[in-house]
Amino acid sequence: MVVPQGFIIKNPGLMWKMIKIQYILYPLLLMILVSLFVSLSFSQGVTNQSTVNSSIINGSKKNNSSTTVINTVGDIDCSNDFDDQVKEDNPDLLILLGDLCYKSDLTDFKAIYGDFKRDEKLACIIGNHDSEEDGTSRLENKTLEYCGDHWYRKIANDTSLLIGLNTNGDTESQTKWGKSLVTNGTLMKGIKNVFLLTHKPAHTPESHHPARNSTIVMLAGIESNISKSVQVYELSAHNHIMAESSNGRWFISGAGGRSHYDGETSPEWPYVNTKNYGYLQIRINNTDGNVLGTNFYGVYGRLLH
Repeated sequence: MVVPQGFIIKNPGLMWKMIKIQYILYPLLLMILVSLFVSLSFSQGVTNQSTVNSSIINGSKKNNSSTTVINTVGDIDCSNDFDDQVKEDNPDLLILLGDLCYKSDLTDFKAIYGDFKRDEKLACIIGNHDSEEDGTSRLENKTLEYCGDHWYRKIANDTSLLIGLNTNGDTESQTKWGKSLVTNGTLMKGIKNVFLLTHKPAHTPESHHPARNSTIVMLAGIESNISKSVQVYELSAHNHIMAESSNGRWFISGAGGRSHYDGETSPEWPYVNTKNYGYLQIRINNTDGNVLGTNFYGVYGRLLH
């Protein structure tokens, strides 16, 4: 406390008390203000983190936390506007079922779909054109690095399990790995649906690519170990068509933009679309795991089936 020049102190004792009070009050007030600021900052940080997490898991960016939405397609032509439609749909997860743009590297693919990857809203699997079969060993290594050889992911409030498999990889080891997942009681607790995701199908309508025995054995080996109370779906591409089986469990979603293949309807495959380009959308109830819808949409969002 500064005393002006010429000012006469009539009560020195009182003056020193005032000085002591200031020395005590000022630091105390400063501590209160700092604590309040830190508390508010921490609270805001928790709120922001919660928002980010819920947008990834439950789709809060769609203002509908009760439903998980998946868009899935393979055999992708990077020159169409499918990525714009995905952004408009704003699904919780985009699953790309192999043959990722048909280029010699992943430059175009990453440029178009990298944002989904960064937002943790992209899952992908390798196709024959991403591997040495119809590509190069270098491309295969880069795709495996980006997408993974095989993987699993729980979604829809842990009611549904996604299993991604590489049909150009070691199918025997992946069969054993898949069995270990679906027989793990802790992992499978509360699971209502299992989605087996491959590029090459184990079931397909008559088309350009018939089902290969290695894929049939792999998926059957995993599925035979899943509890009968769990609904199992197979989502594949490879044939450039959109198709749904009569049992509502097998889907071909390969109309991502490449030239169509022929396909024939049958009692087992009543819906086969060889004319339109589009994708499959799946909606799951986060509360009970019920699959609310499995619909095909055109590249620009028109309902097809």
